[in-house]
Amino acid sequence: MKHELHRMTWKEAEAAFQEDPVVIIPLGSMEQHGPHGPMGDYQAAAEVALRVAKNTGSYCIPTLPFGYSEYFRGFPGTVSLTAETVKAAVLDICDCLFEHGLTRLVFFNGHAGNAPVLDRASRIMRRTHKRMVPALNLWQMLTPEFKKELYKEQFNPSGHGAEPMTSVMMYLTPDDMRMDLLGTVRSNKEWNGFPIVSFAKAKLKDTEVALYFDMDEMSPDGVMGNPLAGSAENGEAIINKVVEYGTAFVEMFKKADTAVRK
Repeated sequence: MKHELHRMTWKEAEAAFQEDPVVIIPLGSMEQHGPHGPMGDYQAAAEVALRVAKNTGSYCIPTLPFGYSEYFRGFPGTVSLTAETVKAAVLDICDCLFEHGLTRLVFFNGHAGNAPVLDRASRIMRRTHKRMVPALNLWQMLTPEFKKELYKEQFNPSGHGAEPMTSVMMYLTPDDMRMDLLGTVRSNKEWNGFPIVSFAKAKLKDTEVALYFDMDEMSPDGVMGNPLAGSAENGEAIINKVVEYGTAFVEMFKKADTAVRK
């Protein structure tokens, strides 16, 4: 059985669509992941989507490889689309699939920057197509308990250019990893006295304030977190965990009535 729509003929797709299957729409990005990690993190979303499709008798389409990565544009090789372009692309994709009678579409998102864009797109489709289109943000499926068990004394070394993507790509694309290029991780801890929390947050006393940073302002190497905690073994465990969660979701979604009746 074929699970990738791009490998199917239109007659095969027509027959498959008679069953109103779940169709997974994977998204990722083409952005820097430190000096040691390949930029095409969309490959991880593609792998998860295909494994879940096979597990559940569902289908997936080719992964949208570019995302909203504005804050990484200071690093060579990063390709960032505007939020408006990403939104327009996913709406066009879903429009085409809805036209052929499908009612169960789900985003598998492997890039955090796409999340607010998918929120907006799904709201639009809720209004225009009267369908619920969920989004699974893949790396947010990893619970604190899972991370604690995985990393043990190095609990939660997460951050961009670090975990979990270093481990994931060590597992999926070991020949593309360049750990030899990884020097001492340098990062800027504050901006004008404000402790930096993330690309869009800094701290003031015990709360956070919205401030917007580019990655090269936060770290000249493009790394936040501890990439040395990564391993191919951890990457396999992470992928298996995400696939397990995605499989459970799709199995439930197969039975869902996605119609919005408001």
